[in-house]
Amino acid sequence: MANICCDDVYFYSESNPEHLNTLWEDLEVSIIFCHDENLAWLGRLFQLKEIPSDGISLRGTVIYMERNEDSILLSTSAAWTPLYDAYCAIADVYQLSFVMQSIEPGCGIYINTDHSGRYFPDHYTLSVDNEDFITPAGVPVYDKLEYGETFSTDADLLGCFTEIGYQADTIDALNLLLEDTGIAIHVFTNPYSSQNLQDWRKIHDSLCIMQL
Repeated sequence: MANICCDDVYFYSESNPEHLNTLWEDLEVSIIFCHDENLAWLGRLFQLKEIPSDGISLRGTVIYMERNEDSILLSTSAAWTPLYDAYCAIADVYQLSFVMQSIEPGCGIYINTDHSGRYFPDHYTLSVDNEDFITPAGVPVYDKLEYGETFSTDADLLGCFTEIGYQADTIDALNLLLEDTGIAIHVFTNPYSSQNLQDWRKIHDSLCIMQL
């Protein structure tokens, strides 16, 4: 069974709201939420619009979609890695922009492409192996922290841990304090920026080989 990568994608446009309307209409036609998850396969949109998909992974099911005033939110359950190329193809066909946040802990994927923080302000997220672990403040972790909890600034993250007895001035110092606690801080990065894209492609290709 493939590891599940959770993709949240906002498609948006500053100048072409009619293109958003068209995408939403096509999503409503092609994506059907019911007991048969194949009817919510992202590839159905590609079939409807006859979008070329050679070399593009479409191993993902839409689990939620939402129309907002200036954007469309698409949440997808994908196999192994984000369906970034698929979202690029959709954005290109509809002449829209998009940002994506993806998480797959098993493969160490924590991605946020939203540099502006407009749609995804998160910079950090947490994983907790033992929620009963007692912190230096004398309280169990579950009283103060949640698995998957996110933070948008260093100050927010450091402040939260100060409350449970981990006083640190930097994230690096905090990571040292958290060694052997089962609590891990994960940093959202953007591997699709020009300097990181080539390395990401190598990782993506190796994971695709693992799927075969």
